[in-house]
Amino acid sequence: MSLYSTTTTEKSYLLIAIGLLVLYIFPYVWLGEGAHLTIHDNLDSDFLYLYLLKITHTAFDFDLNTVIPNVMSSGLGAKLSFSGIPRSAFRTGLNLEVLSFWLLPPYMAQVVNFSAIHAIGFVGMYLLLKKYILQEPNWAFTRVALAFLFALVPGYIVHGISVSGQPLLLFTFLNLLTKQSRWSDWLIIILFPFYSFFVWAGLFICIALGVIGLANMIQRRKINWLYINGLLLLSVLYLGSEWELIYGFINQTYISQRVEFDYSQLRSMRLMDSLRRSADLFIWPMFNTGAFLTLGIFLVAGLGAWRAYRKPDFHSAKWLISLIFLAGLICLIHGFYHYLVVWLGDSSLGLKFRVFQFDRFYFLLPTLWFFLFALALRQFQANGRWSQLFLIGQLVLMLVANKEWRINLGKMTGYITEAQYPSFRAFFAENQFAQIRDYIGKPQADYRVICVGMHPSVAQFNGFYTLDSYQNNYPLPYKYAFRKIIATELAKGTRQMRVYYDGYACRAYLYTAELGMNYLFGKTQHKALNHLQINTDALVDLGGKYIISAVPIQNAAENRLRLEKVFDEPESYWRIWLYRVDNKTLYPRL
Repeated sequence: MSLYSTTTTEKSYLLIAIGLLVLYIFPYVWLGEGAHLTIHDNLDSDFLYLYLLKITHTAFDFDLNTVIPNVMSSGLGAKLSFSGIPRSAFRTGLNLEVLSFWLLPPYMAQVVNFSAIHAIGFVGMYLLLKKYILQEPNWAFTRVALAFLFALVPGYIVHGISVSGQPLLLFTFLNLLTKQSRWSDWLIIILFPFYSFFVWAGLFICIALGVIGLANMIQRRKINWLYINGLLLLSVLYLGSEWELIYGFINQTYISQRVEFDYSQLRSMRLMDSLRRSADLFIWPMFNTGAFLTLGIFLVAGLGAWRAYRKPDFHSAKWLISLIFLAGLICLIHGFYHYLVVWLGDSSLGLKFRVFQFDRFYFLLPTLWFFLFALALRQFQANGRWSQLFLIGQLVLMLVANKEWRINLGKMTGYITEAQYPSFRAFFAENQFAQIRDYIGKPQADYRVICVGMHPSVAQFNGFYTLDSYQNNYPLPYKYAFRKIIATELAKGTRQMRVYYDGYACRAYLYTAELGMNYLFGKTQHKALNHLQINTDALVDLGGKYIISAVPIQNAAENRLRLEKVFDEPESYWRIWLYRVDNKTLYPRL
């Protein structure tokens, strides 16, 4: 049967699956900006970066000398001079997500990408299963169900199709490998690098495809130039799409704070802890790749391997066991990667391995697990009770894994409130921050702010120029200049807080011993700072003029801070205390 021909029954399955996907997307459309979006590594950073390129008019700026001054730059009259974050540290303007955020309002861009990414995951897995794994007509229900389940993988939208697009890309390259390619396969290869991210997954996808092609050519003892050309095209386009970032990494156009990542402090050097870290990843893949409990698939694969061995079908048993071990190997690479980085030390190679995380093969795990699941189900009767039970069980696990979706379902039904999980609208609080901007009454580029008890992305989204930020890559000298502001609070705080800043420092936040490493204090939490000790001189040296605080600072005067006004707004998650920084010492230092 042709790949592109389907029975009436299978068409019905596909229509049902598409309808369910529409229902999956529906809460985000119905709630609009009242929907909750994941904050960690999303609204606090990657989502903001995409929007920042729009409001700074640098989305399509490819000049390596361009900087974005809204973040980590010193203000007017500052003693220290920092110009901001190099544009090359952000996503390339050749990326389709950057284009979508430039064309659309930010929340709408999020929903459009959310829909496209999950739809591509469904289509890609369905095509892969139909042509290469579950080809027979009696597997129609299973392959549609598996494609639907894969579409529910809760990956981070800011990564594009880095994860969800892998089955579609694998389908394309298997077509090249079997010399059944069509023009659409080449179109997929051409577009894929521009809707995914080389740093997170692209490099590891190319390596995996290279291994697959090499193994096949060794087995057949024949070079497949069609496959090689496809892989070369994909690799070249990846390099072209991210050339600014790659050029900066190779030539070190600036010294990044990442060169001081201290893996010996950030990760335990104990053998058992590393094994536990690997086991955790095996059971529950990394949150930003699409985290879900894999134990069900693992048990089905193990049972499938045993049944294949008993038949005997040694070929299938070998494949199932090999893929389980491959997943385990990827997890071990991640769990023990820090040993390699520490061993290489400050050598040139060591710095490269420290700055660029070469252990991110775990971005391949969701596709690998579902590929394994499909192969394992072949050992059971198509549409049999065991297959149906396994699929239903995995559906339950996928719904449990979709925390963001479940929160929005709770918001629709009234079981979850804004105080528990802020909506997009409440988190970014545009009306409230417009009031703060108007109260200050000066161009936002003329002064710098710093945030307390909240993510600086909120202020950045609203056009404020912040000294603090969550940045994966920024000039190293800024790390030291900023640390002077929080040195006393780091000393008072926990060892974890000090290590997190000194050994990582992607979050250059105004840490305090009293608040700890919590950055989300809403108006209903009634928290306060009573013993804040910041280096106000260091803050002034960077041009800091205002503190935007989600909690009241009871000893503000001791830190040369003067309360200007308290801002409250019904739709906002925050109550904001705006403090002005006094340049001159109010009290003599003891």
